[in-house]
Amino acid sequence: MLKVMLVDDMDVVRLELKRMHVWGEKSGFIVVDEAKNGEEALEKLQRNKADLVITDIKMPKIDGMELLSKIVAQNLCPCVVLLSDFSEFSYARQGLILGAFDFLAKPANAEELEKLLERAHEHIVSKQRETERVKKLEEVFKEKTEEFFHEADIDEIAELIQSRDSKAAEKIRHIMERIGAGLDYDTMKVEGVMKKGVPQVIEAILDTNGWFEKYIDLAELGIVNIHRFDDFDEILDFIIKDVGRIIAVFNTLQLGYPEKGIVWEVCNYVLRNIDNGLSLQTVSENLYVNRTYISEVFRQKTGLSFIEYLTRVKIERGKQLMGKGLKSYEAAETLGFKDAEYFGKLFKKHTGKSLSEFRHKK
Repeated sequence: MLKVMLVDDMDVVRLELKRMHVWGEKSGFIVVDEAKNGEEALEKLQRNKADLVITDIKMPKIDGMELLSKIVAQNLCPCVVLLSDFSEFSYARQGLILGAFDFLAKPANAEELEKLLERAHEHIVSKQRETERVKKLEEVFKEKTEEFFHEADIDEIAELIQSRDSKAAEKIRHIMERIGAGLDYDTMKVEGVMKKGVPQVIEAILDTNGWFEKYIDLAELGIVNIHRFDDFDEILDFIIKDVGRIIAVFNTLQLGYPEKGIVWEVCNYVLRNIDNGLSLQTVSENLYVNRTYISEVFRQKTGLSFIEYLTRVKIERGKQLMGKGLKSYEAAETLGFKDAEYFGKLFKKHTGKSLSEFRHKK
């Protein structure tokens, strides 16, 4: 039997509903609890969830609309029905937008309630089946992730990406094909496995490159933000595209120097501390290396002056700061620019877009 809670500030309304010959075997529902207002209902639901809540709209303390919002937000009940008289129909329609299953006109009659319970039963059972299906798939995903995404694979992929090795895409393609074959190329299953496995690769990258998430929005990576793919090849394309984006970040910001040395040390210090108002002098002092030596060696090995590199990093960081909602002048200030207009000119020079064009595109 599915459990029902009745919520109304009038005892007589709750009593009339309980006395209707619609409960039990006839509908598959049984009234197990009552509440006089939304506050009492919420407290009871937080202790014991119900399958169906039938609630009045106008009540003291917490009304039916607020109760509905809290039930949906806290996932306390899969189905809420609003009791409404004619003067409250506009509220009832708003309730449907907020997540109510339906509304029942007051005073309720047994025939209408029975029809509503029949539809509600089908709705609730369907949601229960979907919840169980998702739970089983998650168990499969966990099992398959451990089976196909070995720790050695994760470490190797992360290392290949960080070294900008061209074999990274090839290795990932090989693993993807192995996963696809093991799951009969079922896109939903492969999608779930990849959503579990790829974040582990990203986490491995962050372990040795904590600066990385300052310069790329991880939530925008296709595989992390999956909803549904049409086929296995589309998943594979998304993975390879994401790998390319990640490698591009390393190439742009680490300048092709994955191994330790003076260039690597300078790049990593700048990348980690870009929000702290850097200069050649501060880098020199913190790395305990002569500033002239840094300047000369950096230009000789990279073809860029230190200032050109610092500006490149500031622009890339500025993109992320503005992408997260900072105003252009706030981003400029964070990056150590005293003149926001000058930051705008540099941004246009390096990206080909004005600040307003960049914000509009975002």
